[in-house]
Amino acid sequence: MIQFDHFYTYEEIGAVVRALADAHPALCRAGAIGRTRQGRDIHLLTLTDFDSGGPAERPAYLIHGGIHAHEPASTHGPLYTADRLLAEHRPGGLLSRVVLYLIPRLCPDASEFCVATTARIRSRTDFDNRAPNTIYAADIDGDGAILTIRQEHPDGAYVCDPEEPRLLIDRRPTSPGPFYRVFPEGLIDDWDGSDDIRIGGLHAFYPGSPELHAGRSFDFNRNWSHDWRHEGEQQGAGDYPFSEPEMRSLAEFIFKQPKLCGILGYHCGSASIIRPPAWGPREDLDAGDDALLEEIAQEGAKAIDSPAVAISDPTGADRRGTGKRGHALGFAYHQLGVPGFEVELGTIVNAAGVSPHEWHERARDMDQVDAIYRRLLRWWDDGGRRHRVFEPWRRFDHPQLGPVELGGLLFTAIDNPLVPALEPMVEGAYRFTRSFAERHPRVRAEAAGVTAVGGAVYRIRARIANRGRLPTNITNIGKGLPRMQPVRVSLVPADRVELLSARGHLDLGHLRALTGSRIVEWFVRAPGAPAGAEIGVIRVLGGTGGDSRVALVRP
Repeated sequence: MIQFDHFYTYEEIGAVVRALADAHPALCRAGAIGRTRQGRDIHLLTLTDFDSGGPAERPAYLIHGGIHAHEPASTHGPLYTADRLLAEHRPGGLLSRVVLYLIPRLCPDASEFCVATTARIRSRTDFDNRAPNTIYAADIDGDGAILTIRQEHPDGAYVCDPEEPRLLIDRRPTSPGPFYRVFPEGLIDDWDGSDDIRIGGLHAFYPGSPELHAGRSFDFNRNWSHDWRHEGEQQGAGDYPFSEPEMRSLAEFIFKQPKLCGILGYHCGSASIIRPPAWGPREDLDAGDDALLEEIAQEGAKAIDSPAVAISDPTGADRRGTGKRGHALGFAYHQLGVPGFEVELGTIVNAAGVSPHEWHERARDMDQVDAIYRRLLRWWDDGGRRHRVFEPWRRFDHPQLGPVELGGLLFTAIDNPLVPALEPMVEGAYRFTRSFAERHPRVRAEAAGVTAVGGAVYRIRARIANRGRLPTNITNIGKGLPRMQPVRVSLVPADRVELLSARGHLDLGHLRALTGSRIVEWFVRAPGAPAGAEIGVIRVLGGTGGDSRVALVRP
């Protein structure tokens, strides 16, 4: 059902979501977590075996994509996962034990703009509050794409690559001219004719040139509540935690899921599995949790044949001052107490033969990055230029700047993997998703029995056990978080059955993985109850390990 020949539009995502729900009504339901700033639904798929239990009773996992608008291929991750889980489900399988919530695209507004025009927007650009002398991306030549403007200028920061003249590279002290200044295709708002032209809403893509920034650029993956910092400290953070309606809807949805055991986000950076911490060194994490996160991350790295890395730089000089604030992985671990990971599906350079390991080794060396883009263009040429990767530079009379050239690398192609080559990566990521979701607590009542004591009195005993691969507190940090509900067990006597024990409700706390259990016991009086009659129900509220009920009958 999932197509690997193009980036999905908003309408196509909605059609796939509805088709999956229609094809598997007992396992899949379509919905939305809320609406975007422009009024679009934020699509949601809920996957579980509805015939054997409700989603609120089961351990839960959240899978999301498209938090960055210029990474539309990330949407293939959740959609492919949903399609495969539904197709492969068998009674008693994963969907009979857990519920997976899948959000294909978190910022559909800006993604639509990127898919339609090849432009770059991180998550949202503020086009409503424009700054003067600022160029905003727009398709001014009407060809359906937003390209790059290059214009000769003595202060230009770029020159043509002497080895590959189609490419622009950073200007060096010894570089011969001509020199070029570079802007996204667009118009300059309220221009006074000066050379002080800034770029609106593209801060994330010009981190080394703050003098060019203007307007606002929002990064939804800096808008989470844990360790949030204002824009003076963390670019793209927004006005306050969850200030963006899409992120606020996501937060409200997450906090309604007390059984959430893990979060997995899809992105399109250099192919890898990203693990916490989001900020600072790994030594800041609980040692046991760090070991768990590393074990799961290495499992993911093996599945996608790419490195597992932390966001923060463990080799930096300031080991406590690196990383990203207000990030999904910090939120998942510190605020929810659950493992969170990101799958980076790679970029088009992987299709050109650059391995994920090679890209990670070279990413900080601009000379090597230039060499990689030369390889990309050679691959594109050798393949007959089948995919839209580069537009030859052509002369254009800009209505404000005068003679310029339009062309260059197409950013939506550059920032994403080649869609026809994407399936092996999302297949590996799907395997990782399954193994990740299989790591869940599983609380149940074992050996529940009723024994006659005499005089219509009966003893009820059971072992409440966690046979899952995670403790009910999920992580060590989770033990101190109120959202991690302890295991609670209640005996609900049947009509005309009297509870003799002092307490019908028992708080068992958290249960460790695999071997954690408690014996529970009650005494009841059931006068006149015939053999085989129900005398009560053990109700298990297993926290993240799931809820269950066991009916008790008189022997």
